[in-house]
Amino acid sequence: MRLGALAWATLATAVVGVVVGVVLVRSVAADPEAELPTQAAALAIGVEDDWPPFAWTEKPGQTPRGYAVEVVRLVFRDMGVPVNIVAMPFDRCMHEARVGKLAACFNSVFSDKIRKDYLLHSTPLFNEPLAVLARASAPRETINAKDLEGRTVGYVQGYQYPDWFMNNKAIVRVAAPGDSALLLMLERGRVELAMTGATVAAWRLQTNPDLRDVKVRMVGQVSNDGFGVAFSKQHPHGEVLRRGFDQALLKLQANDGLRELQRRHLPLLAQ
Repeated sequence: MRLGALAWATLATAVVGVVVGVVLVRSVAADPEAELPTQAAALAIGVEDDWPPFAWTEKPGQTPRGYAVEVVRLVFRDMGVPVNIVAMPFDRCMHEARVGKLAACFNSVFSDKIRKDYLLHSTPLFNEPLAVLARASAPRETINAKDLEGRTVGYVQGYQYPDWFMNNKAIVRVAAPGDSALLLMLERGRVELAMTGATVAAWRLQTNPDLRDVKVRMVGQVSNDGFGVAFSKQHPHGEVLRRGFDQALLKLQANDGLRELQRRHLPLLAQ
């Protein structure tokens, strides 16, 4: 990681938002029509393939790994529902869940816009701060959403950014194909600022040797969004799976069953 001590502390503090809340949900068993699927074949669940440390693969076709992947596996195990978690590009994953080819896709942001086309469980799997990054050599300032107007701001193509950012014509947006490319774009001066997940950016900077000379710092946080599983409205088991997922996730949270996964996959929290 090539962040100064203060910048690293600021970024790590933002990352502490990666926690899971607890809410009460109606028991699936209380609904006579809500019976979890018992087919022998595993249900196909999609996951994005390039958003570490939450979900990623090293190469196409590999088994996905990451914090969110393990949490989702645990939840479905506790539900007694066999699943096959398939990694793919995020936009394809969300499309196949929307049309019912997949039972669900993760990690989707929790928003009213997403709820129009998908079924979201009550409690996010985690929260991820949407950070504004600048070059370490740039003048020190604190950036909010309004301050982005009139600036050249890099973002990752295909990520779920808020409408106020994507639709504001006063913001000069420049797309990058991924987080690593975005950070290099920022370092090389192609953009003044970059917007991406704080945890993801820190992970990339710490683990990607191509970024060893990149020096950036966090200058703002414009949101702290919840992320989780978007269940298909078109899949025959979409609604009952969402309810069952709620119930099983609640039990894991109540028993503090996610702490070890957080320690193992999100080590930045401990730094």
